[in-house]
Amino acid sequence: MLQPYNNAHFHILDSWVTDGDLLLQFSGTDFSYPLTEKQLADYQVLHPDRRFYIGYTSDQLPFAFGEIIPQENGYPRLARILVGEAALRGQGLGRHFIKLLLAEAMKRYQTNTVELFTWEKNYAAIKCYESVGFKFLPERCKVMEHNGIRYNIHKMIYTG
Repeated sequence: MLQPYNNAHFHILDSWVTDGDLLLQFSGTDFSYPLTEKQLADYQVLHPDRRFYIGYTSDQLPFAFGEIIPQENGYPRLARILVGEAALRGQGLGRHFIKLLLAEAMKRYQTNTVELFTWEKNYAAIKCYESVGFKFLPERCKVMEHNGIRYNIHKMIYTG
């Protein structure tokens, strides 16, 4: 199940983001560690058209966080995807969450095409995205730099 994120969920997200490297991996440079409610609230004020979501298991256990971003090209983009508890990773929950976000994005924006960006060395995420049907676009999209380290970021596309 997918639920819109609200401030009452912050304690869940905060418990998942255990270090700066993890925050950078799932959110890029938009937030700094430690993550705070104010950072998220400020981001939401700055981008009111973007939507955060929390994924829940059938047992009502929160397990993932993600964002859907509308884009000028008409194709929504998935972002800031995190399967929260490390013990829950590698069990197919990420794939399930991506499918939930895809369904929401396609319904909300009336399209079968959805995009996302991924760091080229986030192998587990890439495997998950590919298993759902995302494909790499051939060109490198951009380079993100943080603390003197360069990260190659690639665009993937889903055309359900």
